[in-house]
Amino acid sequence: SMTGNEKRLAVLLRLNLSSKEIASILNISPKSVEMNRYRLRKKLKVEPKVGLNDFIREF
Repeated sequence: SMTGNEKRLAVLLRLNLSSKEIASILNISPKSVEMNRYRLRKKLKVEPKVGLNDFIREF
């Protein structure tokens, strides 16, 4: 199950926003966005050849 922050990140990724744009919206650093994307990717077991954004759009 996804946390509230993970759901928020997924929604922003689905809107096709960049890490910098997401960082600005969530008031965190772009590096934190990248780390959160990595963790979400692992949690959802997204294969390396599949992009997280593509996976979320199909979900």
